[in-house]
Amino acid sequence: MSSPYRILLAAGASALLLAGCNDSSSGSDTDTTPGAELPETELPGKPDPVVVPAPEADQSPEFIVRPYLQAPGSDSMTVMFETENTEPQVWVRPFGSSEEFLKLDAEVHSEDGLVYRAVASGLESHRLYEYYVLTNDAEGIERVTQAFAFKTWPDASDNVEEARFIAISDTQLDREIYEVVLNNVVTDGFMTEECDGNQPQTCAENIAAITISGDVVQTGGNRSHWRNQLFGRMADITPYVPLVTVPGNHDYYYNAELELYRTYMSPPENGSVGYEDHWYFLDYLDLRLIGLDSYPISGAHGSFNRETLAVQRQWLRETLVDAEIQQKAFVMGMFHHGCLSEMWNVGESIGSCEMVSELEKYSDQTGAVTGHFFGHTHAYSRGQSLNTPHLWLNAASASGYIEPLNNSGHQANQISDYDTFEVSRSEFGYSILTYRFGPEASVTLQRKKGGYDDDTGFEVVDEVTFATKANNNLPQATAGMGELLATDIELAINVGAPEQVHEVQWQVSENENFEGPVFDIWGNETRRRNLFYDEAAQVSGDEYLGYETVDTQQGADIFTLDLSELLTFKTVRPGGDDHYRWNKRFSSQNTHVSSYDDYDGQSRPALGLKPGTTYYWRARVRDAQMNWSSWSDSYNFSLTGTRTENLLINGDAEAGDLSAWTVSNGLVSAIKAGNNGGFGAAEGDFYFTGRGFGQGMPSDCCLDSAFQRVDLSTYGDKIDAGQVYLDLSAQMATWTASDVPKLRIELRDAGDQPIAWNQPQERTSVSAKSWETQSLEGFLPANVRSVIVHIGGERKAGSDNDVYFDNVSLSLLY
Repeated sequence: MSSPYRILLAAGASALLLAGCNDSSSGSDTDTTPGAELPETELPGKPDPVVVPAPEADQSPEFIVRPYLQAPGSDSMTVMFETENTEPQVWVRPFGSSEEFLKLDAEVHSEDGLVYRAVASGLESHRLYEYYVLTNDAEGIERVTQAFAFKTWPDASDNVEEARFIAISDTQLDREIYEVVLNNVVTDGFMTEECDGNQPQTCAENIAAITISGDVVQTGGNRSHWRNQLFGRMADITPYVPLVTVPGNHDYYYNAELELYRTYMSPPENGSVGYEDHWYFLDYLDLRLIGLDSYPISGAHGSFNRETLAVQRQWLRETLVDAEIQQKAFVMGMFHHGCLSEMWNVGESIGSCEMVSELEKYSDQTGAVTGHFFGHTHAYSRGQSLNTPHLWLNAASASGYIEPLNNSGHQANQISDYDTFEVSRSEFGYSILTYRFGPEASVTLQRKKGGYDDDTGFEVVDEVTFATKANNNLPQATAGMGELLATDIELAINVGAPEQVHEVQWQVSENENFEGPVFDIWGNETRRRNLFYDEAAQVSGDEYLGYETVDTQQGADIFTLDLSELLTFKTVRPGGDDHYRWNKRFSSQNTHVSSYDDYDGQSRPALGLKPGTTYYWRARVRDAQMNWSSWSDSYNFSLTGTRTENLLINGDAEAGDLSAWTVSNGLVSAIKAGNNGGFGAAEGDFYFTGRGFGQGMPSDCCLDSAFQRVDLSTYGDKIDAGQVYLDLSAQMATWTASDVPKLRIELRDAGDQPIAWNQPQERTSVSAKSWETQSLEGFLPANVRSVIVHIGGERKAGSDNDVYFDNVSLSLLY
């Protein structure tokens, strides 16, 4: 390729040669006396440095997509662009220098030959480079860009102490009125607040990368959406700061194999074989950033594939093991579908929750700070995990419409005030994450609001720092001990430095060692603030500037817990929000029973204040940098009351038959260990099971069940007064977890009509050859006069129906 650059270089060389022909024997002021020092430029071995000018041309290349950056590293950077020009090259050298260029022939990266990629490798770490793109147009005339810039990521020897990343999501353009949003986010946000747009190389120096958590465009199969919605609106900054993206559901639309996504994006190829463009990781010093693909592991707005979930999950585990070996202080995951999503519940995914659990496990094992960025829901939400320093960040929205929080239908069907999230704001904006490396590692998140016209101030509306350190603020009880009334249970603590406490966690259990069900009370009612939304009619704001939140904790005393009042409006379960991770609101989201769910897809038990029961409790406090104190000592309170004996007859099968039970389907029998390969009763000699085991094989298939009715009319007055707590439990098991045992209860009134109950009324088990206790319990509603207890289940495999029951017990507490 000939160019004006080469003509200038030749002219410069000729001038130097001519200058060298001058006669220096006369008119010279140089001292040639032996021993005299010569000027430095004339010392042997030190010739004048060669000055390599930048390439020049009369016109710039004709880009369809301007240059943008991919796959950043400490010794490499990928430059991509789209053009109909030919013979493209990328020239790279240290910024502001006159050194020789590294000249790269760009390779075709699309089937139509329009998208090009050039991988610059062998670069120095933590160095600012300038680069140019050179092309030939249709007439064969050469074209050259202005100087662009990128900065390689550092390695350990560079002693870099801090790095800043921008996090956004949902850059798709779903409504024309929002076309200005991403433009403004880039120009008035990134290139004004984070760097100097007049000197765009400062963006390369100040921002390590821009992450986009999916829904990069509105329709993945529409070429113009990539060219205009994404690259067109981000063209001012993408030549300087690398994009780090993951696909969302919109990126799959009319693009089932992600053809266009993989055309325009070129992440590192370190994912699973065959899935390299779907998941990958990048390392920036002690930070590992992991990109994942939630579309094929999600139900609603996804295409759930069990095999893809298994492959991706295993790759993530291996990647986290490697991160632990390399002692990464930060590990951040990126995917599109949320595990939990306050502002749009249908956007949640059990598969995403499994990825979150793996990241949390890394924190548990290493003490490192982890987190995940997601989108899908067009709102900002920020939270923290219960037991680990793990950040939850909904990085939306940078363009997609914002959730209508002033709409009563949306509020009724799509929002949940989860304990995990401290802040939710339906608005446009972006987030800045600042990582600090070294002995006192930390990460600070700032949320900046803005994007629509007249909302471009980008004020900081939320900020949090995660930094691991000791928290010695040990709580002590001041109330909540002794014999108390169920209507007046108030727990209270104090600490030495109350101003340092950001949130409190309380645990309540019937076991003094906190074994078995332990109920967690943490989140919305136990932290300094909780930004959420008032009822729709009270919400101010609009679809352009966003909707105003309220602080539901304003003025709250977080060191006191009115447990009696709390239980009148909130269900308290073990694990806090864990129930919602594995039990989704909409059937399309419940893709599978997750192995991460301690309750195997069943509802967790709910805390109820049972008469005649002693409860044990303890508390711990968390500081503003997300560090928990140790647990307080254990305290207890007791409720007066009476527990009846077991109201079921022959609940333990020790009669050796079905006495007091009535078969309703198939066959139910009482058997011994000798009837079932040596698997014995939980207690005693006998237990109940379904068909087979030498007891008979009904011709119908495949349900077996029996029931027992219990008359409760004697307790009618107390039941109608809301004073009777029912406790039904059974020990259950299977042979290989193939067949499905079910414990079920029905409530009936005096006319034998069913009565609804606000508690789970069915339990099952997948415990193989090991007895586990399942229970159904809660205060009985008015008018209940009898209950019907069902045992049995469905045969799914083999000839015998391996549904096992022992110690079935029903008691009332009042």
